[in-house]
Amino acid sequence: MNLDQTAGFETAFQAFARDCVRQRDCPLGTKASEVGRGLKAFFEKLDAQPVPTGDPDRRDLGESLATTGVIAAMYDEGAWATLRDALTSAMRENDGAGLLALSDSYYERDGDGRYTNLMFANAAVNCVDLPPAFSTPDEVRGALPAFEKASPVFGEGLAWATLNCAYWPVAPTGEPHRIEAKGAAPIVVVGTTRDPATPYRWARALTTQLSSSRLLTYDGDGHTAYGRGSSCIDDTINAYLLRGTPPTGGKRCS
Repeated sequence: MNLDQTAGFETAFQAFARDCVRQRDCPLGTKASEVGRGLKAFFEKLDAQPVPTGDPDRRDLGESLATTGVIAAMYDEGAWATLRDALTSAMRENDGAGLLALSDSYYERDGDGRYTNLMFANAAVNCVDLPPAFSTPDEVRGALPAFEKASPVFGEGLAWATLNCAYWPVAPTGEPHRIEAKGAAPIVVVGTTRDPATPYRWARALTTQLSSSRLLTYDGDGHTAYGRGSSCIDDTINAYLLRGTPPTGGKRCS
């Protein structure tokens, strides 16, 4: 599951890279193949040479905050221009404020340094759902090549992030199993082709399990599909929710 998600973030990042090099203000190169290498090299410099942010709490931009800031922008293609600006400021002007702001938005941190419970709840749910992916740092090190192959830019960080459930104080109660829902009315499964966080392959996999599933595909970027600008998606889901009319299986929208 973690490898699938890592690959999902790489898919989203490659879409950003292709768009970035078409813009005049891309700070990561002129070819899409250069973007990942440039960003990875920037990340690797940051812990030794953090970039100032002007934050009143004196939080400089290190690798962790910068990575989170980039990941945050993968959830919505509308944030790509903001990400380009933030990377330009950090890489060329020694100003990490933009990437710090993106990172804070991801963690829902306000100006007073307070956080919502979003990430705590996320860990609580995930860690009870399934046994931890890895139990020790040595297990993560052994898996690093696979994660870095799935995403040269994000693989290492996302591999280490899997350890959060190894230290979660509540034992898992769930285990993977098929859900077929035999006899259910039509169930609409919506998948976005370049979704970073819930990869499209998960939507297709769920569709093969549910006996009455109807897969609705959004050929696009960002996380989720409904209410994000596609009238085709919105009209199709509204018809299902309001009138009980499911789409035909295999319908695609953009």
